[in-house]
Amino acid sequence: MLRSSIKHRQIACMNLLYRNYSLEYFFDSVERIGFETIAFWAGPPHFNLDAVKYDDAKRLRKKLVQQGLSCTSFTAAALLPPYQFAIEGPEQIEDCYRYFTNGVRVAADLGAHVMSVNSGYGMKDRSRDDAWKRSCDLLRCVSEFALKYGVCLTLESLRPLETNLVSTIDETKRMIDEIHHSNLKAMVDTTAISVSGETLWDWFRNFKKDIKNLHFVDGSPNGHLAWGDGILELDDMICCLSEYGYEGPLGLEITDQRYMNDPSSAMEKSYNNLVRYVDD
Repeated sequence: MLRSSIKHRQIACMNLLYRNYSLEYFFDSVERIGFETIAFWAGPPHFNLDAVKYDDAKRLRKKLVQQGLSCTSFTAAALLPPYQFAIEGPEQIEDCYRYFTNGVRVAADLGAHVMSVNSGYGMKDRSRDDAWKRSCDLLRCVSEFALKYGVCLTLESLRPLETNLVSTIDETKRMIDEIHHSNLKAMVDTTAISVSGETLWDWFRNFKKDIKNLHFVDGSPNGHLAWGDGILELDDMICCLSEYGYEGPLGLEITDQRYMNDPSSAMEKSYNNLVRYVDD
C-alpha cells in the first residue's frame, strides 16, 4: 500500500444519495458502515431551507453527537431555480442572499467549518459577463457574512453541462481572484475536473493549501460514482492528497441513478475502498 496521510475523520458520507429514504435511515447506514463524519446536503426530505426559514439545525447536531458523528461540510441545495448565485433580478438576488446566508447559519449550527458553493450559471441567450459579475457580487457578500460565523465558503467548479461560468482551474482562479475575499477558497469535485481534462495534481499545483474541500468520488463523463465503478485512479489521487498534506473533507457526493434503490451499498463500497488508505 502506498504512503498515505488520510485520516478516518476526513471520509464523509453525504446524504444526497439517500434522498428517497428517511434521514433516520441515512444515520443508521452511516453508523453501520463505520463513518465518523458526514457531509450534509440541505434538501428535502431531509432538511428544509429557504430564504425565510429553515429546520432546527441545532437539534440535528444534537442527534449527530448522540451517534458519535460530526458534520465536516455543508451544502445548501443550489443550481436549480430559485436559488443560484448568478440569478437575475433585484428581488431574486435578494432572495438568494437570504437563502445562502441562512445556509451559513445552518452550517454554523451543525458545526461545519466549510460550506460548498458554486458560480451558478447565466442564461445562454444573455451576457455571460453580466452573469459572471452577478455571481462574483453575491459570492463576495455571502463570503463576508460567513466570515462572522466562522464558516469558509469553498468554490466548486462544475461540469460544462451544469454551468457556463466556472468549470475549469483557470475560471475558478479568475473568479476567486476577482472576488478577492479571504473567506472564499477553492474546492475540487473529482468527477468535474476529470470531465475538463484536469487532474488533482493540476489543482493542487495551482491552489496548494487554498483547497479546503473535496467532493471525492470515482467518476465517468456522465456521473459521480462509487469508488471502484468509474475510471479515476484512486492510488494516484491519494498520493496527491498526501503529497500536499490535505486535511479537509473528502465528501462522498455519489449521485448516479443506478444507486438510488440501494444507496448504502454504494457508500459501503466507497468506504471500504477508501478506508484501506487511512493513516490513523
